[in-house]
Amino acid sequence: MAYSSRLLLVACGLCLATAAAAQRRSVSEVLLVPEAQVELALKEADYLLAGFNLVAPATDGGSTFAAGQLRLGYEHFWNPRWSGGATLRLLGGDNEGYGDIFGLGGNVTPGLLLRHTGKIGSFGFRQRLGLEYAMTFTSGQNLDKDRALTRLRLDVDRLFSLGEKIALRPRLAYEIATYLRLQRDENEIKERVVDFGSLRAEVGLRLSPRFDVTPWVASQTIYINSLPQFDINGKQTGGGRANLVVPVVGLDLRLTLFPAAAASVQQQLPTQH
Repeated sequence: MAYSSRLLLVACGLCLATAAAAQRRSVSEVLLVPEAQVELALKEADYLLAGFNLVAPATDGGSTFAAGQLRLGYEHFWNPRWSGGATLRLLGGDNEGYGDIFGLGGNVTPGLLLRHTGKIGSFGFRQRLGLEYAMTFTSGQNLDKDRALTRLRLDVDRLFSLGEKIALRPRLAYEIATYLRLQRDENEIKERVVDFGSLRAEVGLRLSPRFDVTPWVASQTIYINSLPQFDINGKQTGGGRANLVVPVVGLDLRLTLFPAAAASVQQQLPTQH
C-alpha cells in the first residue's frame, strides 16, 4: 500500500506541476481508434499479444484512416503481483504519430515493461512502468529523431460478475510519458518535465473467457514548449508553453486463446496492456 501511494503521489505531483505552468490550451478534433487484439495464454499466466489499431478523425465519420499501429508483446508473471515483459510497436500512416498516445513519434518502437498488480479493498490497482526507444523513419513527423522515453501508468478497476461467464470491468487509468534527456545544448529550448499525458475511462464487457469488448474514451495531452512569438506591441501571440488536448474514442475487441495447460491459471489483464 505504501509503495502504491508513493507512485500515485509522484504521478499526481508531476501532472499538477505541468498543468500549473501551462499558459495556453487548445483542443483538437476527436479521433476514433478501433483496435483488434489476439492474446495467447501460456503456462504460468504468461501471454503473447498481437494488436492492430487504426486512427481516423471523427469529422470524416471514421471513413478515412490516417494511421495504423501494430503492437506485439510478451509478459511473464513471476508471481500474482509482479510481471515484466517486452513490447514492439510498429506505426505507419500520414498523421504525426499515434503510439498509444497521440503525438508519440517513432515508426519502430521496442520497449520493456515492469508491472505491479495489487488490491485496494475490492478494487484492482496496477502500476506499469515502461522504457521505450522510438526510431523514426518518416520525415513528415514533427519528432523526426530517435528518442528514448519512459512511461508510467496507474489504473484502478473493479470486476462485476453478471453470470457464469459474463462480467463487467469499469476502469480508470492515467499515464504520463516523458522523453529521456541526458544532455541538452546551451541554445536548445528547455522542454517540459512531462511530454504526454492520457486519462482514459472504459467499461470492459467480457462475454466469455475468450472474448472481450471494451469501449473507452480518453483525453490525451501533448505538453509543448516552443519559441514565443510576439506582435509589434510586444504581446505574445503564440509559442511558449502550451497544452494540446486530443479527445479520443476507442473500441477494443479481444480474442483470447487458451491452450489446455494455461486455461486454469491465466490472469487476464484489461485490453489496455
